[in-house]
Amino acid sequence: MNNSTSPLSHVFISQAHLVSYGGSEMVTLELAEHFAAAGSKVTIGTWSAGRPVLSHLTDRANISYFDIDDDQLSKVLESDPPQLAWIHHQIVPQWLLQNPGVTAFVFNHMSSAHPLESSWSAVVEAKLAGLHVYNSAETLEAHLADGAAEAFDPARMKVFANPAPDAFGAAGKPSRGRKQLIGVVSNHVPGELGKVLEDPPAGVDFLPIGSGDVANSVAARVTPETLAALDGVVTIGKTVQYAMLAGVPVYCYDKFGGPGWLDAENFAVAEFHNFSGRGFAVKSPEDIATELASGIEAATDFAVELKSGDLSRFTLSTALQEVLLTLDERPAAPSTLEGAEASAHSRQQNLVGHYVRNWLRATQRLAGSQK
Repeated sequence: MNNSTSPLSHVFISQAHLVSYGGSEMVTLELAEHFAAAGSKVTIGTWSAGRPVLSHLTDRANISYFDIDDDQLSKVLESDPPQLAWIHHQIVPQWLLQNPGVTAFVFNHMSSAHPLESSWSAVVEAKLAGLHVYNSAETLEAHLADGAAEAFDPARMKVFANPAPDAFGAAGKPSRGRKQLIGVVSNHVPGELGKVLEDPPAGVDFLPIGSGDVANSVAARVTPETLAALDGVVTIGKTVQYAMLAGVPVYCYDKFGGPGWLDAENFAVAEFHNFSGRGFAVKSPEDIATELASGIEAATDFAVELKSGDLSRFTLSTALQEVLLTLDERPAAPSTLEGAEASAHSRQQNLVGHYVRNWLRATQRLAGSQK
């Protein structure tokens, strides 16, 4: 691409749905904001877009979004072919399927288990990808093990560790000497943690953030200002990277269980599993309450130490720069797809999109009926 030190003129990003503050949606939003801030025109293709995420994309001069099947998207891509196509969920617009030649493709896989994050169109990915990236070593190993990635060039497969926007590194530090305010960022709070929220341990207040079924929980975007007001955070996944950059201690726990407060002993295993909580046991409400109240001081010391070290792999600008440098060092012109390959991918893509849209409608109807 030869663009690692200058802004890309046009970046395309695909995403299954842009509605809630979910993990993959936040990745797409943050990538779009990052590239746009650097001076790139950003085009997003998706099967479904809506609030609250859509509120962050409207009225942005250099960010636009389209239904993946919209003829207008094809016209935009044809009039200004993107230098970079960042592909989520194997979604490739029809025009790029037929005209991949001037575009560098990155296929990003953000789960070791979710079928939408698999290489469900591996033949197309193998032909188009200049780079295959995975949000953790666990995800990379799982994709290698399931056989779908057998045709991929191992030199073009790497971990892209769910990095956080640089602004989190400038978040202020919470004041001490008062009741501890611990954020609980989750859309799926497990029952044992829910019991602790209902009966907080002495000296602890909770701030629930998310769409889960927890009293007083509000779905909201986590920002550097959010973390600046907290003494610690209970969460998994991408919010862990936010907190690490901000120097806020993390109690890593959610629907898969987890290690509890991150420390020097459990950090490497937690990182291998993308800070998902996998690889650790489920805890009792009593143990969670005791650990939250008694372990925060040591966890704060570890968070400060962590922030003072090398967190470049978790910092968006540095991680993206490494991706672009890799594409420059190992340029690979996408292979032209056979007509049957492009047609088969389009049919698969339409099928998956049909079910994603219906799933979103059903979810929204259910949420409306429960209000």
